[in-house]
Amino acid sequence: MKDKPVILVVDDEPQNIELLEAYLVPQGYEIVKAANGEEALGKLSGEQIDLILLDVLMPGIDGFEVTRRVRQDNTHRLLPIILVTVLRDTEDRVKGIEAGCDDFISSPVDKIELLARVRSLLKVKAYNDLISNYQKELEAANKELEAFTYSVSHDLRAPLRAVDGFSRILLDKYAPQLPPDAQRYLSLVRSNTLQMGHLVDDLLAFSHLGRQAMIKDQVKPAALVREAWDLLRSEQDGRHVKLTVGNLPSCQGDRALLKQVFVNLLSNALKFTRKRNPAVIEVGCIRKDGENVFFVRDNGVGFDMRYVDKLFGVFQRLHRSEDYEGTGVGLAIVQRIVHRHGGRVWAEAELDKGATFFLTLGEKI
Repeated sequence: MKDKPVILVVDDEPQNIELLEAYLVPQGYEIVKAANGEEALGKLSGEQIDLILLDVLMPGIDGFEVTRRVRQDNTHRLLPIILVTVLRDTEDRVKGIEAGCDDFISSPVDKIELLARVRSLLKVKAYNDLISNYQKELEAANKELEAFTYSVSHDLRAPLRAVDGFSRILLDKYAPQLPPDAQRYLSLVRSNTLQMGHLVDDLLAFSHLGRQAMIKDQVKPAALVREAWDLLRSEQDGRHVKLTVGNLPSCQGDRALLKQVFVNLLSNALKFTRKRNPAVIEVGCIRKDGENVFFVRDNGVGFDMRYVDKLFGVFQRLHRSEDYEGTGVGLAIVQRIVHRHGGRVWAEAELDKGATFFLTLGEKI
């Protein structure tokens, strides 16, 4: 907010504008005047306004309609609006609130009440402006971090390929001439290089999520589950796996991203049910608090709920890498996709009794 807050006063009666000006200017406010709704909307596009004092009953566009149009503009959707009105009916007040006004003041205007309401709303605007600036700074920092992460991850690929390639050549051409320990060390180099490559690929995928535009459409989750399951055929080979898919209602979302969610969750379930015969995996949906909650449940090894806060962190693992492969990025990707849809993701589990992952997509039913 500037040194002098700017108030747009809109009224078709010049004497009313003069009265409001007499009240406000001595208190350190700058006044911009408009005689009708059309002129007021024009002033908004050319002036930096901090608050609007708006008469309701005007010829042409009335105060209710001006308020609606202001709220439809993202630039001014949080701009404080006080409707000045002689109307006393509750119906008219409700109409103003539904249009998007922040407060009312009755005409003729009481000076003390006017100044109190103006100060209060300008204070709220100052807080909103501060939050908005912090949000913009945070978004800029996140974009910079994502770009840095992408660049570093991308640049790591070439040297990793070189290390793996030369290690493989040494093993292929010179293995008979190398002592067993040297062969084992080279094999470990290759194994760790491949693991590092998977980490880099997952980090790139995670970074890409923040840069990828979302294309929302009506999606049928059951179809996505079937497609995801087909992609994971190699993880099911030689195993007895029972998959149950319940009634999954349609939802709004990005098809490709939501498919990735089910790929990651089903892959996670397959991994941690590896020692079960049969492995039982269920995908379903329940209604809770007015929204659809999708879930993926398994009868695998589960985890200790004391460490659930670590579950969706990048590179966080709750099981030993010697027992279960992975990079610790898959669930972080799930969380990021769900958050981009405006939803939530969480998990419940018990050691050796399986785990259930829940997610919503921000849709109230």
